[in-house]
Amino acid sequence: MAEKAELEVTIGPDGVVRIVTHGLKGQACLLETKDLEGALGRVQAREKTREFYQEEDRARANVKSRS
Repeated sequence: MAEKAELEVTIGPDGVVRIVTHGLKGQACLLETKDLEGALGRVQAREKTREFYQEEDRARANVKSRS
């Protein structure tokens, strides 16, 4: 069973938005937050967690083409 991915969004009293991902490894966290970050404005800082440096879970599919 795949691990559940979560986005934790916090808006501070000063309007600063913090997005923390849980359950996403490697570049997946950046892909999942890209649209949200774009809608919110400019990214001021980015902290990479231990999960960022782990290998992404990749779904493997066996696809056979018929000739």
